[in-house]
Amino acid sequence: MNKQLNFWSFIFSTILVLLFFIVSFTGPIDYTILGMHPFVLLLYVTLLTFITGLTGMAGMQDWKSMARSFSTIILTIGLSAFLAIVIFFGNLLS
Repeated sequence: MNKQLNFWSFIFSTILVLLFFIVSFTGPIDYTILGMHPFVLLLYVTLLTFITGLTGMAGMQDWKSMARSFSTIILTIGLSAFLAIVIFFGNLLS
């Protein structure tokens, strides 16, 4: 189970980075998903992926799974820090 958490948290962390680039490079469209800005929703999902990445670290069996775990942790910490700066100190226009 932890090995699957390790793998899927890595997949979701790379998808979240791609979604960040998609959301940030689209034009000024009035988009609110579920009543909140997409960056806020992306931050919540990133934090959830970070928690599952920490849980998936128990499933490390070889160097590949260790590299996946640490890259997941680094990607999600970096993305959540950047999103927090943009959300709390930036101007979201919505």
